[in-house]
Amino acid sequence: MRPVVILHTADLHNRLSPAAARQLKALKQEHSEGLLVDAGDAVAAGNLGFRLWGEPMLRRMAEIGYDGMAMGNRESHPMRRVLERKLQDASFPVLAANLVGKRQAAPEVVRGQVVFERGGARVAVIGLAPQMTRPGSVWARVTDYVFEEPVGVARRLARELRGTADLVVCLSHCGEGIDRQLAAVEEVDLVLGGHSHRDLVWREPGSALVVHPGWHGSHVACTELTSREDARSVLRPLEAGR
Repeated sequence: MRPVVILHTADLHNRLSPAAARQLKALKQEHSEGLLVDAGDAVAAGNLGFRLWGEPMLRRMAEIGYDGMAMGNRESHPMRRVLERKLQDASFPVLAANLVGKRQAAPEVVRGQVVFERGGARVAVIGLAPQMTRPGSVWARVTDYVFEEPVGVARRLARELRGTADLVVCLSHCGEGIDRQLAAVEEVDLVLGGHSHRDLVWREPGSALVVHPGWHGSHVACTELTSREDARSVLRPLEAGR
């Protein structure tokens, strides 16, 4: 199997510069057999807000050629109708495997995982969102969705996907602490994270590589792997100009 290249950003907060966008698009074209993903909080709207005229960052990400993103707290909303409107500009899957609909299903753009065919390899990407509303909480009585504990969800899905996928990747907006726990799951080959606003490439013996690419479009992580053991990553600075 040829090495799979995965480019990833996180916590853009609608601050990706035009120059950085061009740089990302060029990198995506350079690695045409790779993936470009985001680990959440790409938009500027708050957890309970949304922009009446849509999300410019989601449109920009579509133009760049993103293949998918994890749902961050900023992409979430407790009401289904607002969530659908908030994500209307996403032309790629918004992944949240631990989101559970109580009254109705999530919008079609929201999925738990996607299996990509890249360079002869099947790459399963599991998206994980922070627990905005926990099952059994007071707020769960009035929301359309709850968010299950992410590590248990990832463990179950990774075991299911392991039989058919060559690589299993967790794309997480759960923060560094949870990401280190995800890396310890035996069936997970790589953890691409966000939410903690860190520049981080970390591995503990016996664990998968954990990568965080900074925030506000400061860096893109360029990760290459054929297996859990040989994953390696470099954080490349993104341009801040026009």
